[in-house]
Amino acid sequence: MVFILIPVAAGLAIALQNVFYDKVSTNIGVAGTALMIHLFGLITAIIVYAFSRGSVSNLFANINVYMVISGVLGVIVVSSITKSVSLNGVLLTVMLSICAQIILAKIIAHFGWFGIDQNPINWMQVLAIFLMIAGVFIYQKS
Repeated sequence: MVFILIPVAAGLAIALQNVFYDKVSTNIGVAGTALMIHLFGLITAIIVYAFSRGSVSNLFANINVYMVISGVLGVIVVSSITKSVSLNGVLLTVMLSICAQIILAKIIAHFGWFGIDQNPINWMQVLAIFLMIAGVFIYQKS
């Protein structure tokens, strides 16, 4: 049951985050929002890490390219979602984001990129992706 609850909790947090990004950005803009979100996220992560793993100094001994890229992608995510919510609303932003995530995740799994186990795409998955995209268009037209 936990394997279902964890991603559900993440999805709920993402939806709430999107609303909060929009509220914060009205005062300090998109770049300020990305900065403040990551600053408070950093503080929270340091506290959680310190309580769960011990010394924070161990973090800097293992810096790699994936950490750097992930940090840059985090700024892109916050900035893009912040701007999208103000332009498209929360629901359409979440719908489009999820579709994009699923499509890219399937491409990564199909080719086995980044050391992920290869999982070739099948016609049922292609149909599911097209149905999701159709759902976004139907929502947008309604």
